[in-house]
Amino acid sequence: MPALTEKQEKQCRMDVRLTQSQRDAYERAAALKGQSLTQWATTHLDKNARFDIDTATTTFLSPEAFDSFCAMLEAPMPEAMQELLARKAVWE
Repeated sequence: MPALTEKQEKQCRMDVRLTQSQRDAYERAAALKGQSLTQWATTHLDKNARFDIDTATTTFLSPEAFDSFCAMLEAPMPEAMQELLARKAVWE
């Protein structure tokens, strides 16, 4: 996620229900970092959102698996695949 600059207007609001102990812990953590609760929370939300998005949308391969994948991409297409691609689409 792009870093939020001071010039960007914050137009959205998010309300979160917390237990008192959660709020106390978050406020303490924010204070220890010298941040407001909002700054602390959005920093952690941004970092974890990026992690979750990357984890769900990125495939990691070992060097051996990557080499195998590249070899498959460079190999000629099987005849059945060529025939399938040569067919006229049903929506045309």
